[in-house]
Amino acid sequence: MFGDHITVWHAFVTAFALSVAVADLKWRRIPRAFTVPALVAGLLFHVVYGGFVSALEAAALGFVIGIILFKVGAIGGGDVKLMSALGAMLGVGGWMFAMEVSVFAAALIGLGQAIRARRLRQTLSNVGDTVRWIAHRGATAHPTINVGNASMLRAPFGVAAAVGTLAAMIKP
Repeated sequence: MFGDHITVWHAFVTAFALSVAVADLKWRRIPRAFTVPALVAGLLFHVVYGGFVSALEAAALGFVIGIILFKVGAIGGGDVKLMSALGAMLGVGGWMFAMEVSVFAAALIGLGQAIRARRLRQTLSNVGDTVRWIAHRGATAHPTINVGNASMLRAPFGVAAAVGTLAAMIKP
Protein backbone atom coordinates (compact mmCIF):
# COMPACT_ATOMS: atom_id res chain seq x y z
CA MET A 1 0.00 0.00 0.00
CA PHE A 2 2.85 2.44 0.82
CA GLY A 3 4.25 2.39 -2.72
CA ASP A 4 0.89 2.95 -4.43
CA HIS A 5 1.32 6.73 -4.51
CA ILE A 6 4.72 6.29 -6.20
CA THR A 7 3.22 4.05 -8.89
CA VAL A 8 0.42 6.52 -9.53
CA TRP A 9 2.92 9.40 -9.58
CA HIS A 10 5.14 7.61 -12.11
CA ALA A 11 2.09 6.98 -14.29
CA PHE A 12 1.16 10.67 -14.06
CA VAL A 13 4.69 11.83 -14.94
CA THR A 14 4.83 9.37 -17.85
CA ALA A 15 1.44 10.53 -19.16
CA PHE A 16 2.59 14.15 -18.87
CA ALA A 17 5.82 13.48 -20.78
CA LEU A 18 4.02 11.59 -23.55
CA SER A 19 1.35 14.31 -23.83
CA VAL A 20 4.04 16.97 -24.17
CA ALA A 21 5.80 14.92 -26.85
CA VAL A 22 2.59 14.58 -28.86
CA ALA A 23 1.82 18.29 -28.47
CA ASP A 24 5.32 19.27 -29.56
CA LEU A 25 5.11 17.01 -32.61
CA LYS A 26 1.63 18.17 -33.56
CA TRP A 27 1.81 21.91 -32.82
CA ARG A 28 5.59 22.48 -32.62
CA ARG A 29 5.04 24.09 -29.23
CA ILE A 30 4.58 23.03 -25.64
CA PRO A 31 1.47 24.63 -24.15
CA ARG A 32 1.73 26.49 -20.86
CA ALA A 33 -1.53 24.75 -19.93
CA PHE A 34 0.54 21.54 -19.67
CA THR A 35 3.69 22.80 -17.99
CA VAL A 36 2.42 25.14 -15.28
CA PRO A 37 -0.01 22.62 -13.71
CA ALA A 38 2.71 19.94 -13.92
CA LEU A 39 5.17 22.20 -12.09
CA VAL A 40 2.62 22.88 -9.35
CA ALA A 41 1.65 19.19 -9.16
CA GLY A 42 5.32 18.20 -8.84
CA LEU A 43 5.96 20.61 -6.00
CA LEU A 44 2.74 19.62 -4.20
CA PHE A 45 3.49 15.92 -4.59
CA HIS A 46 6.90 16.43 -3.01
CA VAL A 47 5.47 18.57 -0.20
CA VAL A 48 3.19 15.67 0.74
CA TYR A 49 5.48 12.69 0.06
CA GLY A 50 8.94 14.14 0.65
CA GLY A 51 11.68 15.57 -1.50
CA PHE A 52 10.34 19.11 -1.74
CA VAL A 53 13.76 20.78 -1.51
CA SER A 54 15.11 18.53 -4.26
CA ALA A 55 12.06 19.24 -6.44
CA LEU A 56 12.36 22.98 -5.88
CA GLU A 57 16.10 22.92 -6.62
CA ALA A 58 15.57 20.91 -9.81
CA ALA A 59 12.77 23.22 -10.96
CA ALA A 60 15.00 26.25 -10.37
CA LEU A 61 17.95 24.58 -12.07
CA GLY A 62 15.77 23.66 -15.04
CA PHE A 63 14.57 27.25 -15.25
CA VAL A 64 18.06 28.79 -15.07
CA ILE A 65 19.60 26.39 -17.59
CA GLY A 66 16.52 26.75 -19.77
CA ILE A 67 16.72 30.56 -19.72
CA ILE A 68 20.39 30.42 -20.76
CA LEU A 69 19.55 28.07 -23.64
CA PHE A 70 16.59 30.28 -24.57
CA LYS A 71 18.79 33.37 -24.53
CA VAL A 72 21.25 31.80 -26.99
CA GLY A 73 18.37 30.75 -29.25
CA ALA A 74 18.77 27.01 -28.69
CA ILE A 75 15.30 26.32 -27.27
CA GLY A 76 11.89 27.95 -27.10
CA GLY A 77 9.98 29.25 -24.11
CA GLY A 78 7.86 26.13 -23.80
CA ASP A 79 11.04 24.08 -23.47
CA VAL A 80 12.14 26.29 -20.55
CA LYS A 81 8.85 25.69 -18.76
CA LEU A 82 9.07 21.98 -19.57
CA MET A 83 12.53 21.71 -18.03
CA SER A 84 11.28 23.45 -14.88
CA ALA A 85 8.15 21.29 -14.65
CA LEU A 86 10.16 18.09 -15.04
CA GLY A 87 12.51 19.30 -12.32
CA ALA A 88 9.58 19.76 -9.95
CA MET A 89 8.23 16.34 -10.85
CA LEU A 90 11.48 14.34 -10.75
CA GLY A 91 13.70 16.05 -8.17
CA VAL A 92 17.40 16.76 -8.75
CA GLY A 93 18.66 13.20 -9.28
CA GLY A 94 15.86 12.11 -11.59
CA TRP A 95 15.89 15.40 -13.46
CA MET A 96 19.66 15.31 -14.07
CA PHE A 97 19.42 11.78 -15.46
CA ALA A 98 16.37 12.65 -17.58
CA MET A 99 18.09 15.72 -19.02
CA GLU A 100 21.29 13.80 -19.83
CA VAL A 101 19.25 11.27 -21.79
CA SER A 102 17.12 14.06 -23.31
CA VAL A 103 20.13 15.96 -24.64
CA PHE A 104 21.49 12.77 -26.18
CA ALA A 105 18.07 11.96 -27.69
CA ALA A 106 17.73 15.52 -29.05
CA ALA A 107 21.16 15.22 -30.68
CA LEU A 108 20.17 11.92 -32.31
CA ILE A 109 16.86 13.36 -33.49
CA GLY A 110 18.64 16.41 -34.91
CA LEU A 111 21.27 14.26 -36.58
CA GLY A 112 18.55 12.10 -38.11
CA GLN A 113 16.69 15.16 -39.38
CA ALA A 114 19.88 16.61 -40.90
CA ILE A 115 20.72 13.35 -42.65
CA ARG A 116 17.14 12.90 -43.90
CA ALA A 117 17.04 16.48 -45.21
CA ARG A 118 20.52 16.07 -46.74
CA ARG A 119 21.72 19.01 -44.65
CA LEU A 120 24.26 17.31 -42.39
CA ARG A 121 27.23 19.37 -43.58
CA GLN A 122 25.29 22.63 -43.16
CA THR A 123 24.03 21.56 -39.73
CA LEU A 124 27.55 20.77 -38.52
CA SER A 125 28.77 24.08 -39.92
CA ASN A 126 25.94 25.85 -38.07
CA VAL A 127 26.97 24.19 -34.81
CA GLY A 128 30.52 25.47 -35.28
CA ASP A 129 29.30 28.96 -36.19
CA THR A 130 27.07 29.04 -33.12
CA VAL A 131 29.87 27.96 -30.79
CA ARG A 132 32.16 30.65 -32.26
CA TRP A 133 29.37 33.25 -31.96
CA ILE A 134 28.80 32.47 -28.28
CA ALA A 135 32.57 32.41 -27.59
CA HIS A 136 32.92 35.92 -29.04
CA ARG A 137 29.58 37.51 -28.18
CA GLY A 138 28.56 35.73 -25.01
CA ALA A 139 25.17 34.23 -24.27
CA THR A 140 23.26 35.94 -27.05
CA ALA A 141 21.36 34.36 -29.90
CA HIS A 142 23.03 34.12 -33.29
CA PRO A 143 21.13 36.40 -35.70
CA THR A 144 20.16 33.57 -38.07
CA ILE A 145 21.07 30.27 -36.40
CA ASN A 146 18.39 30.11 -33.72
CA VAL A 147 15.16 28.35 -32.89
CA GLY A 148 13.13 31.33 -34.13
CA ASN A 149 14.37 30.92 -37.71
CA ALA A 150 11.75 28.81 -39.50
CA SER A 151 14.22 27.75 -42.20
CA MET A 152 16.44 25.96 -39.67
CA LEU A 153 15.97 22.30 -38.80
CA ARG A 154 14.45 22.09 -35.33
CA ALA A 155 14.18 18.97 -33.22
CA PRO A 156 11.08 18.87 -30.99
CA PHE A 157 12.64 18.91 -27.52
CA GLY A 158 9.37 17.66 -26.03
CA VAL A 159 9.98 14.32 -27.73
CA ALA A 160 13.57 14.14 -26.47
CA ALA A 161 12.43 15.13 -22.98
CA ALA A 162 9.82 12.35 -23.05
CA VAL A 163 12.55 9.84 -23.89
CA GLY A 164 14.67 11.13 -20.99
CA THR A 165 11.73 11.17 -18.60
CA LEU A 166 10.74 7.61 -19.52
CA ALA A 167 14.34 6.52 -18.95
CA ALA A 168 14.25 8.19 -15.53
CA MET A 169 10.98 6.43 -14.70
CA ILE A 170 12.39 2.96 -15.43
CA LYS A 171 15.85 3.56 -13.97
CA PRO A 172 16.27 1.35 -10.91
